[in-house]
Amino acid sequence: MRITCKRCGQTTDALAQPPIPTALGSQIQKSTCQACWREWLRTQVILINEHRLNLMDPEARKVLEGQMRSFLDLASDHPE
Repeated sequence: MRITCKRCGQTTDALAQPPIPTALGSQIQKSTCQACWREWLRTQVILINEHRLNLMDPEARKVLEGQMRSFLDLASDHPE
């Protein structure tokens, strides 16, 4: 499947499968290129470390998801 990435605007192959098993994962697969997803994964590690996020805490996961939506330009797709 070919997609146009919402973040970088490149038309390229979609991720092979949703990166997370939720509706959000399907949305990411349909609107994020592989390069931007890899960049997010690196950025995610930095954010977790800098903000000392405990991903066992639902509030920390919510913060990280918000950062991901913003980074991947998906914030407007699912208003909070």
